[in-house]
Amino acid sequence: MSKYEKRKYNLIEHIPIVFRAALGFLTLKSLKKKKAMNFKLKERIMLAVTEVNGCVLCSYVHTKLALKSGLTDDEIKELLAGDLENVPKEESLAVLFAKDYAFNKETIDPIYYKKIEERYGVYKAKAILSACEVITMTNSMGIAMGLLKETLTFRHVKGSNILNEILIPILTMVLFPIFLILGLFFLPFRLFKLKRKAEPIKV
Repeated sequence: MSKYEKRKYNLIEHIPIVFRAALGFLTLKSLKKKKAMNFKLKERIMLAVTEVNGCVLCSYVHTKLALKSGLTDDEIKELLAGDLENVPKEESLAVLFAKDYAFNKETIDPIYYKKIEERYGVYKAKAILSACEVITMTNSMGIAMGLLKETLTFRHVKGSNILNEILIPILTMVLFPIFLILGLFFLPFRLFKLKRKAEPIKV
């Protein structure tokens, strides 16, 4: 993964990414009882998003977590190379959705998301999206830190901006706890909507 191929986030797009990540984090925690997400699938999603965004730091961290989840070295290498051939069939749509989410810069294709809901159910679909939201924030922060390191060692990467490199990690650490608290007020509405969607239609 070359540093020249990384996505370069800016402060304007990073702030809503942090808010979505806070909501996503709370949603994943709330859906644990529903068993909407397993460790292996979560790490496949996170590696897939990281591969698209190009965060070397997150690749390192999630390689270790993926090994703990039971993924093999080969499976991890393939995911980080963008190869989905050996992703289990039942998880392939989720991983493809994660790549699409990252490739389209956090824009959700409603038709694609509908397919995710139909395949996995509304709870698991929301957990898949939430995992994408969380890893996107850490990718943004990790890439900024990596670019800052390059700048400080006099290897500035073309297209990067030192203000973004400094402020994105700081803002993440300041805003994420605040957004977690705010998210506690939004979460019941999110879960209520999920419950309504999950309930069978009475005829």
